[in-house]
This record gives sequence, structure tokens and C-alpha cells, in this order.
Amino acid sequence: MYKKSTQNYYRLYSRSKKECKNCPDFSACATDLGTVRINASAYYPSFYRNGKKVGTSDYLRVMRLRKIWAEGTFAVLKREHKLNKIQKRGLQKATEECLLSATALNLKRLVKTV
Repeated sequence: MYKKSTQNYYRLYSRSKKECKNCPDFSACATDLGTVRINASAYYPSFYRNGKKVGTSDYLRVMRLRKIWAEGTFAVLKREHKLNKIQKRGLQKATEECLLSATALNLKRLVKTV
């Protein structure tokens, strides 16, 4: 069963107290009449799968490419487009400011190559 929390969706499991009695995390779970509710993030399966990839050759290759492309771009945006501090208020306007800065950077790169 998926429930809406303050930020994300989470999964809600129900088990009997007998099954959870010896669990070390039992005190952190919510208990009702004879059942235990366990809250789990809906993103945990993806998080777990990605965690298993850490240290593999594919992971290291992707991280090296990320350093080259993404981190360099963020550094340029922060240095030359004043994105170290967002000037606008609100999530939508801040997103707009970031997209406009990224568009400006891409246009500069396009002009430079042509």
C-alpha cells in the first residue's frame, strides 16, 4: 500500500508482532493492536540496486564522465552565471533561472564551435 507523506510516497507494511519480536529495529516501528507497521521508501529498491554497482568498472567509467561533463558545467554556471546563489524566489522561478543559465551556456558553446 502506498501512502503520501510530506515529500515522497512510502510503502506501508503490516506484520504480526510475533514475526517482529526479535528484530533489533522493533522499537522504531509503529505498533497497533497485534500488528506492526513498517514504513519504507518507495525508492529503496532503486537505491539498493545502485548501491551494489559502486566500485564496478561501469560505475567508475560513468563517474569519470560525470566529472568531465556535469561537474565542469556546474562550475562554469556558478562562476560565470552567478548560480552560486539563486536570485529568484520560489521553486518554479529558481528552476527557470537555472534553465535559462544552462541555455545561455549551451548557446555560448554552440557559437564557439560554429
